[in-house]
Amino acid sequence: MLERNATPQFCIITPTAHLRFHAEQSSMHLVLAHLVDTDKEYAKYYATNSKFKIMDNGAFELGESYAPEKLVELAQKCKADAIVLPDYPGQPAEKTIEAAIDLIPQVKDAGFATFFCPQAPVGEINEWIDAYTWGAKNDNIDIIGMSILAIPNALPYIPKAYARVVMTQILIDRGEFNFEKYHHYLGLNAGPNLELPALIKMNAMDSCDSSNPVWMGILGHRYSGNTDSFLSVAKVKKEVDFDYPLTTDKTTLDNIQHNINMTLELMK
Repeated sequence: MLERNATPQFCIITPTAHLRFHAEQSSMHLVLAHLVDTDKEYAKYYATNSKFKIMDNGAFELGESYAPEKLVELAQKCKADAIVLPDYPGQPAEKTIEAAIDLIPQVKDAGFATFFCPQAPVGEINEWIDAYTWGAKNDNIDIIGMSILAIPNALPYIPKAYARVVMTQILIDRGEFNFEKYHHYLGLNAGPNLELPALIKMNAMDSCDSSNPVWMGILGHRYSGNTDSFLSVAKVKKEVDFDYPLTTDKTTLDNIQHNINMTLELMK
């Protein structure tokens, strides 16, 4: 079983041109499969980076996971340590579980850790919890993924920005949360100061990833301690433009670093 982190880690996601300047500050990485597949510079950076790497499966960006054999190929290309098994947002939990069962032997035989992301139809909280429990009790699953898509789907009446805090507390209250299993919280639905402090105090989160600190800096926003989430503005763009060039604007670079510093400080 993958050991839990004594101190929670934050994986900084950036446009490709910013990797060596900002992602370098991460102590581990969340690597995006679709960029390993299509962006030579991105793939080369991670292949030569020795820090622990989780490679996502492409479902968030592409609408569906890469085929199982392609996931292993891409993970070998970027020299990942763990692979996010195929998952199917909004679909029955059993579909994601069956896909995991099919791929686990191949992933393990290739030397990778397994990352399972529970899914369920919208509003089916108990079905999502059943999927979580399957992964949490399965010795062949090394990491549980707490998704910014799946958990708000299961809790549609809870604002997305803190649905994962609510779900984590439900799991704890029901005695279902496995504190011996590694948990990675995929992305952020708001600024880092809304979810992360609660998840850290719960001793639930081992790691999290987001482009928010870098992308907000690029968009001209500087985190402020006067706002609950560090954000006083909504995201201008839903997704990161990974082709965004390396900026030389001093104010922008200062804002990015300020945002990274405030985020990493939460981990302490």
